[in-house]
Amino acid sequence: MRLLFNYLIMKSTEIIKKIEKTAIKFFSKYTNLNENQTGYGLTIDSTNNLDVATIAGSGFMLSSLIIADKRGYLERDEAIKIARNTLKNFYDNISHYEGFFIHFANFKTGQRYKLCEYSTVDTMIFLCGAIAVDSYFQDEVINKYFKKLINRINFPKFVHIKDGKPTFYMAYNPDRQGQYVRGEPGFIHHWSMFAEQLPLYVIYAGLGYENALDVYHSFKRVKGSYKDIEYIYTPGNALFVYQYPLTFLDLEKICDDEGINWHDNAKKAILAHQRLAVDISDIYSSFNKYAFGFTAGMTKTGYQVFRGLPNIENKYATDGTVHPNAIVGSLSIANEITVPGVEYLYNKPNLFQEYGFVSGYNEDQDWVASCYLSIDKGLEMLMANAYLSNDVRRAFMNHEIIKKGLKALKWE
Repeated sequence: MRLLFNYLIMKSTEIIKKIEKTAIKFFSKYTNLNENQTGYGLTIDSTNNLDVATIAGSGFMLSSLIIADKRGYLERDEAIKIARNTLKNFYDNISHYEGFFIHFANFKTGQRYKLCEYSTVDTMIFLCGAIAVDSYFQDEVINKYFKKLINRINFPKFVHIKDGKPTFYMAYNPDRQGQYVRGEPGFIHHWSMFAEQLPLYVIYAGLGYENALDVYHSFKRVKGSYKDIEYIYTPGNALFVYQYPLTFLDLEKICDDEGINWHDNAKKAILAHQRLAVDISDIYSSFNKYAFGFTAGMTKTGYQVFRGLPNIENKYATDGTVHPNAIVGSLSIANEITVPGVEYLYNKPNLFQEYGFVSGYNEDQDWVASCYLSIDKGLEMLMANAYLSNDVRRAFMNHEIIKKGLKALKWE
């Protein structure tokens, strides 16, 4: 029995290594590394449209350089060169407002895509990747441009008083017809609820802003439960919200000043999502204890964001599509259910291809995605790495800004 158990562990580890490796291959293939173009360092949003890049994708790409160096997939000098050139090009050429970058960009030129917003959360993911490579490579040029980028950001400009509390805006858009603008253009929405923005507070605190703890406490912590699983949930309850912060923040043994452990909270959310998937598996045949999670991704009819329970509307939302990033993105958080899930997905026909798992599948609709999303690949790669060796999170957590931020927020 012990030999069988060890064999199964080895088998799952090899699969997770493939997830990590194929994701790195994706970022190498779909990142602009043309030094003659002002889109250098940009990573595509989706393989369905090779003209559009996402700023968050570049943050994940920077993280991939750490793993590529550790695994020997890239020469160290080449990895450092890519990181240097990316940070320099983002400083020189990628459109920003008060230091916060556009959400989407033209892959070749780096120009703003249509009238997209200037996004705090996408900038945050880029900064997380930049912090990780600055910590890991200890390179003077990387450090120089990292400091130029982060010191350019006017964080206080994006903090306003809402309900008597200093609260981050989500985004900015100067155009009346711009993305997410309703009414007058300008600042858009508020981070007044728990969501994927957690690293933003740590970075803000680490830069020394005196109101950082108040800003962190400005968003609502709303508890709810599915069956007997109680946790702090986000209004829409898409699973990626709990996972993204933990791609960089290693919080398994860290609680905030109110005793909240965000790692444990994410685990409860994952378990609740699995329970719901099992409970409705008689309606949607793709769901079972191995294939679960209500998240964002491609479906047969396009990109959709699904909802688990509880949520603000008190009803789940799905068309029965399973997104592999929901399961892979739960690695290092809920391994007891995730590792068997990863094996299950890997053994299903046509799901694992050249760049790892495709975006989704739906057995009731006889549909398998033919595309990859860079944010899916980033989530899968970093959680696979966290499970295998934790290289990226270790580098991120060792950065002076992050150590100062954790201390200022009283996370210990």
